[in-house]
Amino acid sequence: MNPVELELVKLKYRWKKELLQSQSSPMIICRGEKHETDIFDGFMKSRMSEENEDEDIYLIHYQNFEGKNSFGEHLWEEWSQVYQAFKEDQQSEFTLPNWALKKEEVYATDAYKALLPLIHLQEHFPELQASYIFLYIAPLRISDLSELAQWVDDWCHLCKKLEIEHIKLVWSEHHNFKTLPSTSFAHSFRLAIDVHELMENTAAHTNRTKNSVDTDFQQQILSASNHLSKKRFREAELSLGKAIKLSSELNNKEAGIAAYSLLAQAHVAQRKKDKAEDVYQKIFREVEKGSALEIQMYMNYGGFLLGEGHKGKAEGSFLQAADLAKARGDYAIALECYRTVGILYDSLLSRSRMLEMYQQSLEMGRLMSSQQRQESSLRYIGSVLSEKYSGKQYWDLEQEMHSYFGDAWKVSTKRPKAPSII
Repeated sequence: MNPVELELVKLKYRWKKELLQSQSSPMIICRGEKHETDIFDGFMKSRMSEENEDEDIYLIHYQNFEGKNSFGEHLWEEWSQVYQAFKEDQQSEFTLPNWALKKEEVYATDAYKALLPLIHLQEHFPELQASYIFLYIAPLRISDLSELAQWVDDWCHLCKKLEIEHIKLVWSEHHNFKTLPSTSFAHSFRLAIDVHELMENTAAHTNRTKNSVDTDFQQQILSASNHLSKKRFREAELSLGKAIKLSSELNNKEAGIAAYSLLAQAHVAQRKKDKAEDVYQKIFREVEKGSALEIQMYMNYGGFLLGEGHKGKAEGSFLQAADLAKARGDYAIALECYRTVGILYDSLLSRSRMLEMYQQSLEMGRLMSSQQRQESSLRYIGSVLSEKYSGKQYWDLEQEMHSYFGDAWKVSTKRPKAPSII
């Protein structure tokens, strides 16, 4: 059994525990980090396999949510096909009734179209009456979050009204950035899986068969990351020392630099400033000049210098990264580097330097593709500049930004958040 399969087995027992605690809840919500909700998604899929001996029924629906009066319709059509197949497969004289809804029943959404057929299914098949039916919805795209929340609310209200306890809606979402508003109808639980430990165990499981220097190196890197996440710095340094030695055996400088970069982070976390500085200088001696990796290292180094209060040196490091990125045609990275330096000078005493950096960012934006602009902080840069410009310069900028992003291009410029640089 590999580590991922082991997590699924553990989740199976956790699921049973949560089910016992949610007998009266029409909805169950799993919350966690992305890797945790991904594993939950895999667990729900595994419940549908033929190897699953569970007597409960698991239904998964990835259909896009296009509106509160069409989402249930798609499910209704799917259930109708299955129900019709059941009717045709009946060998006895017993005839299943059609799923006719009472015309006087009025609902705000079409959630009833997903729920009522499942109720009928249990009513007409006695062997299903002791089973749970779980409907796991995971729309790939949501057109309107408020309408989805209303659809879910209708489902829950209808379950409560009809006293349905064996049919449950299932949902998963990030534990901090929640998609749906909190509801008293739902039973929620937090899934916690240590991703560093999972990756380390996975690498160890794979390494048993390959047993190569390359997989040994990967194992040490994953082990170091796991130790760092738990603040076990001495253990992390030992693993990184082994990784650096293995990278020499592989004659792979990039791998060695990746290990050195983690080592620098370990020193920074322990406030070993001089050791971190020594590691960064070693990196710059060995990294390939003009490479994407060199750019990343200058950005990391700039972040380290900022943390130590060396604003002038940090500016030089970010500008070095920007120049290298610009030369490579990595305009999105150059834009963010110039923007970072601009933030450093966001004060009345250094306004001209700030404007210079933001104008450099704007120049990079002009060289980027449309998709890159959408994913960048160009809206923020334009919004800052529009507050500083006047006259023709202001209107030219307005017209340019409108051509990139449309009417609603401006964003808030209060308390800007610096980009991730480490």
